[in-house]
Amino acid sequence: MSKSKAVEFRELVDTREIADLSAVFDEIWATSPGPAHFGTAMLVALHHGGHYVVGAFSEGEMIGGCVGFFVEPLGEVLHSHIAGVLPGHAGKGIGRALKHHQRDWCIERGVRTIRWTFDPLVARNAYFNIQRLGAEPAEYNPDFYGSMADGINAGDASDRMLVSWDLDADGAPSSSVAVDDTFKVLQPTEDGTPRMLPIPPDCVDIAVGIPRDIEHLRTVDRASAFAWRHALREYLEPLIASKEWQSTGFDPSGYYMFTKICETTGEEQVHAH
Repeated sequence: MSKSKAVEFRELVDTREIADLSAVFDEIWATSPGPAHFGTAMLVALHHGGHYVVGAFSEGEMIGGCVGFFVEPLGEVLHSHIAGVLPGHAGKGIGRALKHHQRDWCIERGVRTIRWTFDPLVARNAYFNIQRLGAEPAEYNPDFYGSMADGINAGDASDRMLVSWDLDADGAPSSSVAVDDTFKVLQPTEDGTPRMLPIPPDCVDIAVGIPRDIEHLRTVDRASAFAWRHALREYLEPLIASKEWQSTGFDPSGYYMFTKICETTGEEQVHAH
């Protein structure tokens, strides 16, 4: 059990509390009316199997939670499938405390890597996952879940970035190059639509931009949001899969940062500024 200010995190063992967690997830992802985002029976089964099923409580009320399960190689990796906090409690550091609870739980069991997916168009999540926690981009998966009907994802392709968090790593990445010194291959135009440029062959440092608030954009300009989905996919899918480029972080101004790797040494290129 651990606490962040007035918030308590604990594993859920009671079926009633596990049902409450399912209801909290439904509220966060706005699934009503419709099927549960993560049903009680599945959560009970995961808990019974020794996986990570944890609730976050404030003054006795469940306000969020996180669920993860062991994946290959077994005993070494936990996949964190879902984590969330009710809107009224967002932005208070609870999400970060919850991830660190999960980290401590894994280390106690000899697990040294946590992986999870997130929507790479959501800037605050990209910054939190990559820059604050130090998770590294591992895969870009187009339309990973197929069509989704919840209040957050409905009507958009479910592209997801898989990140990997090395629990023994020193911390977050630190790019030696300022975003203004990179070549911005994708960035917003004045009207908010994506501006796409080819990567110059001799370019060493590039930045791939995303909108400041894709969730708001989806409500006011669905077509533009759709264009951003496909533009970002065009860059991130090959960059993350490439052995030629290395992710160097996420700039708070809204850019994924990449540096070209030297072909002969496997190290990042030397920069001249």
